[in-house]
Amino acid sequence: MDLYCSVKMGQFDTSGNGTMTVTCGNFGPDNATGPVSLKFITPYFINVPTLPNVAGGTASWLYRNTAVDVPSMFKVAFTGIASGASVDIVVPLALDPLAPNIPSSGRVIFTTDAGNTTDADSDLTHNEWPVLSVRSSGNNPAPGKVNLYYTHQESPLVIGGAPVPIAFQFYNGAGTAHPTANVSHFTFSTPFYTRVPAAGRPLGFSALYENDDPAVPSIYRLAVPPGVGLFGAAAATVVHIPFQAQEGAPFGHIGGPGIYVPTRSDTQGEFSNTHHWMGFMMVRGGGI
Repeated sequence: MDLYCSVKMGQFDTSGNGTMTVTCGNFGPDNATGPVSLKFITPYFINVPTLPNVAGGTASWLYRNTAVDVPSMFKVAFTGIASGASVDIVVPLALDPLAPNIPSSGRVIFTTDAGNTTDADSDLTHNEWPVLSVRSSGNNPAPGKVNLYYTHQESPLVIGGAPVPIAFQFYNGAGTAHPTANVSHFTFSTPFYTRVPAAGRPLGFSALYENDDPAVPSIYRLAVPPGVGLFGAAAATVVHIPFQAQEGAPFGHIGGPGIYVPTRSDTQGEFSNTHHWMGFMMVRGGGI
């Protein structure tokens, strides 16, 4: 059995409505006879107004949040999938009017379910795919007070190894002219087969949705203290978040989306700088 998924990129009309087609399949020689499921993690600034209707599948929400800077996640569960079979899932989408001109990305993940001891997937490298989109026109937002963005350290994670504290750097391009007066929010979903262990989480770190299944992302938020930019646009506020690669993870570069936005009186005009793909290199102990 070898499960895979892919996405046909959708385009939004001028009203912000669109659809996206996700293909899930099994190109291995063996049938999957136990439960398998698609997990769909929405991009920032995009909501799923209604769950898709899927022949032979059951759709349900794992986590739903309509805030523009928080992803939602639903699953479509199947009782199995035959060798060589595939299914197309059409997902309705709604784009927020203030969505950034450079769209953010989400993810789809198609795997066996937790507790499915009947089936073994021979290769996890094709089990996730980015959710990308284009828009028919950009927006022209009014300038904001701050210009937030983030970077992060790309350290390797040893599969099954100890957690690694990853440095995240938070910047405000407005600098001393408008340092953040309030907390700002960094929100992300965990990359495939990674977790944020409880030990070592920084102050202001909270779980919006947490799942122990390594194939299902958790969603976390970090409240970054006020004062970002106080010492200049090039001065970072640095926070360390522990990440751990779980047993069974595929080798190679694994990622997930994150976004860093202001709150309350700190306003941002265009949000294209606030989001990007964060990732880590998953390695064996002693090498790739």
